[in-house]
Amino acid sequence: MLDFIPYIAENTEGIDISTWKIALDAWTSNLTELLNMEDAIFVKETTSNKSLSLFVEQILNEQMDNTTTVNSKLIKDVFLIYYRLASVNISHVNLLLDADKLSSFAVVYGESNAIEVRRIIAQLAQEEYVEKELLSVIGTLVDAVQSMPNLLVAPASIEMLDRAYVLVRVLDALLSATLYVEVIQSFFDALDSVLIDCYKDVIPVLKKTVDYDFDAAPYAFLVKKSLVSAFNSYADSHFFKPLGYISSIKNHGILKKLSDPVDISAIDLLSKKVLEYIEKSGLETSKNAFVDGPLILDWEVEYRITRKLDWINKNSFGGDDERIEFLMLSMEQVRDSNIGTGSWGDSLQTQESSQEISNQQKQTIYQNVERTSKISQVHDLFPDFGDGFIEACLEANEDDVEVVVMQLLEDSLPASVRGLDRKMERKPLPDAATTVSQLTHLEGEAEAVYLEAEARENPNEESVLKSRRNIYDNDEFDIFNRRSVDTSKVYAGKKDKGNADSLLDDKSFIQSEKKNVLQRVVDMYDDDYDDTYDDINDAGVPSTLENGDGDAALDVVRKKQEVVDPGIENESLLVHSFVDNPELFARNSTARKSTKRAELRKRTAMSDEQLEGWAIMFTRNPRKNRILDKYMLFDGNQTQVSEDVSQAQKQALKKENKRPPVSEAKDRSYKDKNKARFGNHNRKAQRDKKVAKAGPPPS
Repeated sequence: MLDFIPYIAENTEGIDISTWKIALDAWTSNLTELLNMEDAIFVKETTSNKSLSLFVEQILNEQMDNTTTVNSKLIKDVFLIYYRLASVNISHVNLLLDADKLSSFAVVYGESNAIEVRRIIAQLAQEEYVEKELLSVIGTLVDAVQSMPNLLVAPASIEMLDRAYVLVRVLDALLSATLYVEVIQSFFDALDSVLIDCYKDVIPVLKKTVDYDFDAAPYAFLVKKSLVSAFNSYADSHFFKPLGYISSIKNHGILKKLSDPVDISAIDLLSKKVLEYIEKSGLETSKNAFVDGPLILDWEVEYRITRKLDWINKNSFGGDDERIEFLMLSMEQVRDSNIGTGSWGDSLQTQESSQEISNQQKQTIYQNVERTSKISQVHDLFPDFGDGFIEACLEANEDDVEVVVMQLLEDSLPASVRGLDRKMERKPLPDAATTVSQLTHLEGEAEAVYLEAEARENPNEESVLKSRRNIYDNDEFDIFNRRSVDTSKVYAGKKDKGNADSLLDDKSFIQSEKKNVLQRVVDMYDDDYDDTYDDINDAGVPSTLENGDGDAALDVVRKKQEVVDPGIENESLLVHSFVDNPELFARNSTARKSTKRAELRKRTAMSDEQLEGWAIMFTRNPRKNRILDKYMLFDGNQTQVSEDVSQAQKQALKKENKRPPVSEAKDRSYKDKNKARFGNHNRKAQRDKKVAKAGPPPS
């Protein structure tokens, strides 16, 4: 059995460099020997070697606390141990697979190699005891997050915020690592409510803390960002993954297509949950994201949910799914409620240089920084390889670090780089023009990535300029369609129209508007004629009967047609049908093609859209319970009351509804306020009655 001496950092006080290098040689030698063992001996060694378990735990903890002190060769070998454990048959409880080490493994390697971490955890979780370990540690973390608002007292210290961040960070890493472990997702099905409630309760505590000490702002931001990330992992597993998508590792603002089968019913859960989140968010007023905004707002701002929904709708449903369209509109309203005046995370951003740099130079700098960062990530796991060889591998795989790491581990490099010298150093950087021409992706440019991907999906789709609709399109100032614009016709500020005298002498407006002015004069006298007193000498005969046969004239009068809402007219039938079978009103093809739906359409003369709309509005109606009482409370099963009791109830009701007599002063006050109803405004009708009583005038 291998004997591992405990790990100590290189910069530990009292340890000289020569002594530490001797220890490093011992560690690397033991790890190499361990990885070269046969499977059965390897499993036995990792299962019972306590010195190995302690060494791995120390390496992972040191890497979490300080990423710059651990030797890259040791980090790589520890990763390879877990990589091999996932590929062998583990029959007994393994010391390296307890809850603490699995949590540390997810945190250390989750960000740099999320795809492999998820695969390794999913394979290890097939062992029953590993699954129980994961359920136990995630359950403990969820309970701690649920009670976190009660433990934070405003103003909280930076130490307390740091501890809260570590707690949420570990939970976030484990939720991301167990994305493909189905039992984890089903066991924590109500995790979204826990995260939303915690987020809501922790906002005032963090706000008071930052107001008291602004140095705590970055810690408050990291706590909130980790909670939002954990919530997005929940959304990925419960909403997007069943629809065949998942958040991209490179850019979590876009989605990545999966090869798994699609479950269309997940749209109903997505619609129900998201609308519930918005309703409970309390976004009646504008909020500031990652300051006082609710979780649903920060989720939209950080992970671009509106764009993801649009992507799903276009690629999976041809843009015709009404439920997703409604969700997009709802999330756009959530996004528009963001004040956007800065968040607590602004202090974590890199300060921009005061020197002016051209766009081409900026792109070149970003390209070089991004490429160098990715080379460093791969070099940490493979320190023996040269930077030039790693750069060639990145170029052959479109700068995908995870793919390069997998190919190096499995020795499956593309033919273009397989024969290169693995010690090759990096070539001098090319000029800016060459760098820009070869650039395919800039880190952080989420919009550019999204539009490029959308163009690949829809190559025949017109550009935005061709499909735009505006009254100023193609005019003389349209810079998108004209190479040059006549600047002499452009005025800065108000146009100089001269002095008052020249303005009054200008008759061009009157000449151009003469026809309109004359027409308005004519229209002044073309008003409706007042015929109130035209029939002053008639015998009160209605004007409709003066000419022609009276019966024929009366046929012209038509009763005013009133438009009756079919939902109100058939309310009883609809309510009873909804209570008996709510699925009858579902917005899907199954419900629409059912015989019961066809019968309901025939009886109510309502379309499918009207029936489904009625069901939606009835569900949201605040008077829903009263309507149900109206039709469902007295269903005929109650005991019939006697006639005497019924008559007594009617008499009591009449006594209760009988109003007291109105006093003379009150009656006079009422008539004064309502003169219009009793005055001379109906004088013509009254005059007709009097003339009719007097009879026709003598001939």
